[in-house]
Amino acid sequence: MSARPPFTLPVTVRFSEIDVAGVVFNSHYLTWCEDAKVGFLDSIGYDPARFAAEHHLALVRHAEIDWVVSLRPLDRAEIRVTVDRVGTSSFTLRHEIWRTGADPALTASCVITYVWFDTLAGTKIPLDEHVRGALSNA
Repeated sequence: MSARPPFTLPVTVRFSEIDVAGVVFNSHYLTWCEDAKVGFLDSIGYDPARFAAEHHLALVRHAEIDWVVSLRPLDRAEIRVTVDRVGTSSFTLRHEIWRTGADPALTASCVITYVWFDTLAGTKIPLDEHVRGALSNA
């Protein structure tokens, strides 16, 4: 979409996120992506309080994850979020999870489509012009 740098959220792998193989259990990647989505939306003017006041949410419609390299306990990483697509009632974010430090590497990429949801009506709705503009300019 734009040439702006991605939104980034730093992460330090905690021991509680590690599975029996000694690497991050896969479901934690989606948790990190959710945290990064919330931070990204906040950075473009859509914090959780605004969602509550306007009775809107961005709900996961579809998620794809490609794992490349495992993260281990105490690794430091950052989730880089960019807008891939803005549709009529949905948008797609790309979350790249990069190990940082002495041996940087792309560890996973998560492409997630979110649907714009009206919590009062209980249904998806078209993106309003304000959120559409904010996403398009991010």
